[in-house]
Amino acid sequence: MHATFFQKVIICAIAGFLAAALLEWGKMFVTGADDALNKGYKHTAPGVSLKSKP
Repeated sequence: MHATFFQKVIICAIAGFLAAALLEWGKMFVTGADDALNKGYKHTAPGVSLKSKP
């Protein structure tokens, strides 16, 4: 049995949604892991300010 055009469109939409969800989950996972590892780290290099100047 062959899929009709409309069925292929629905399958592609679902696949696109799942790919986007996987990308967003990956970005959230990496950001959370980075925060968990580096949350307590303070940059203390002399002469370097982390605050932006107006």
